[in-house]
Amino acid sequence: MESFTIGEGSLYGNGDEGIPKQQIIINTEAEWHALKEQMDSVNTVSQQFTHKDVDFKTHQVIAVFENVKTTGGYHIDLNLETSKTQRTITVTTKAPEGMATTVMTQPFKIMAIPRMETPIIFQ
Repeated sequence: MESFTIGEGSLYGNGDEGIPKQQIIINTEAEWHALKEQMDSVNTVSQQFTHKDVDFKTHQVIAVFENVKTTGGYHIDLNLETSKTQRTITVTTKAPEGMATTVMTQPFKIMAIPRMETPIIFQ
């Protein structure tokens, strides 16, 4: 079973979606639907997702949201490392290089990872 990216980019609702900076672990279809609905509350963001359906018997969804930024061009990288006792997800936010658009954005990245019993630790 492989991890795969569901969607990444930015929300453009100036924070009106009501999603704070956070890391979320989603384990059910209901939680997944609720997050997509919240993300789509200002602009329909989930239409750009490469995978809209997730098999929650085999996968979990990891969603990472950054703070609202005053410019565009931010990017979130997620690196997953698995050991016998835990899974560590290292979150790296990259700022734009050079000129960036002056628009309120909130970077996000959403991935599906194989479902396992080991705890997930964010760094």
